[in-house]
Amino acid sequence: MPHDSAPTPPNTAPHAASPSPAAAKSEDDRLPVSTKAAYAFGGVNDIFGHWWYANIAGNVFNMHLHLAPTLIAVVLTVSRIVDAFTDMFFGWVSDNTRSRWGRRRPWILGGSIAAGLALPCLFFASESWDASAPWMSNRLFWFMLISAVLYAPIISAYTMPYNSLGAELTPNYHERTNVMAWKAIVQKISGIPMMSVWWFAQTFHIDPATGKPDVLLGVQVASAAAGLVMILAGVANFRFVRERYYATAARQERTRFLDSLKTTFRSRPFLILLGILAAYAIPTMLVTNLGGYVSAYYVFGGDQARMGQYQSFSAVAYFVLGTAGVFVTSWVSRRFGKRLALTFTLVTGILAFGSSWWMYAPGHGWMVVLNTAFTGFAATGFWVVLPSMSADVVDDDELNTGKRREGAFSSVFSWISKVGMSLAVGGSFILLDLVGFDATREGNQSPEAILWIRLLFAGIPVVAMATALALLTRYPLNQKRMAAIRTALEQRRGTV
Repeated sequence: MPHDSAPTPPNTAPHAASPSPAAAKSEDDRLPVSTKAAYAFGGVNDIFGHWWYANIAGNVFNMHLHLAPTLIAVVLTVSRIVDAFTDMFFGWVSDNTRSRWGRRRPWILGGSIAAGLALPCLFFASESWDASAPWMSNRLFWFMLISAVLYAPIISAYTMPYNSLGAELTPNYHERTNVMAWKAIVQKISGIPMMSVWWFAQTFHIDPATGKPDVLLGVQVASAAAGLVMILAGVANFRFVRERYYATAARQERTRFLDSLKTTFRSRPFLILLGILAAYAIPTMLVTNLGGYVSAYYVFGGDQARMGQYQSFSAVAYFVLGTAGVFVTSWVSRRFGKRLALTFTLVTGILAFGSSWWMYAPGHGWMVVLNTAFTGFAATGFWVVLPSMSADVVDDDELNTGKRREGAFSSVFSWISKVGMSLAVGGSFILLDLVGFDATREGNQSPEAILWIRLLFAGIPVVAMATALALLTRYPLNQKRMAAIRTALEQRRGTV
């Protein structure tokens, strides 16, 4: 699902106290294309490591193996909460690591290898296991729970150092947004195979004895291929991306976990960004799974193969408009500032999700594809700008504390989002039970259940994004303030 944005202000010369929006970037601030490409490639692991499983779990374990939605909700919720706490640990460990390879890169290499090898193991279930057994003796449930919980610290060992590295690649206000734009484009590309895996699983191998697809085999093969890509992404980051602030960070004292946590929560700009993140990401994650059920059982009448096909088309459309969203949002950010760029993406999201009420219509699969494309445009803009804003928060914190703590901020950001989003993912399956959804009825769901799923899918994101817009008006770190912070930092510790 895995898997933040805000508008991008203009850049400033290293020692200019009040640079204009048109001020040119210094050459030292510009990152080589190879560095941005290598770092962006690492974003694949965030998508595959966190969202691959969440995206396909409902299809595999509920639609195919018929495990109860509530039990799947328990697995996704518990594993994501464990993930959130291990993120906190690895963010702190990464900040305090000292090695010949830096603070982040050793963890990035080792974490990517372990996570890539382990990904296909999450689907080594057996169709012979009784999904209807009581939860205490339900082998399928316990397999899901144990494997997902064990995977959580493995992917955390990669993502926290990786996200922290992104915040320290450049001190340049605009270049930070450019880095996140590169990453967003690569992540859009990686979303295509992720959203196509169910279609692949339905068509990869047809059992000649039964005439039915071997779904589990298809998912395992696809996951193994995704795992290989994850390993290559980690190697690329280890090899081609350097840690710009390592010399500065290596001179500072190691911080204790609780002290670092307390200091992080004293940052007012950071708390505002946390609120925006929670208001946007948690509710949209809540309805992401519901969208698949609206497609499968309302638009396509229970025809999962056809739904899987259109999911693949939707993935391509999401990528195309999502990529367009990168360029449009980056332009708005450079021209008008990060806050207005984020406002633009949130308003677009309100329109996209609200229109799903009309665009998800029976028999009109292409309308679903178009709606998915519109949500991709909004989501990409959000995840381009918010990480760029969080990098600005790290500078503000360094000015106040004298320490570079990218890992602390990345881990708290992740903790809040993952705890909330785990409740959202789990909550979506609980909502399915509450509204009367029954997977065994396949395409014959009750009209009341379908109506409630459609209402929740369209309504929840609209209210949530309106809340995020209200919080955004309180964010204080504009371009002028960040120029002053950079000048003060470079006068104190020199340029990096």
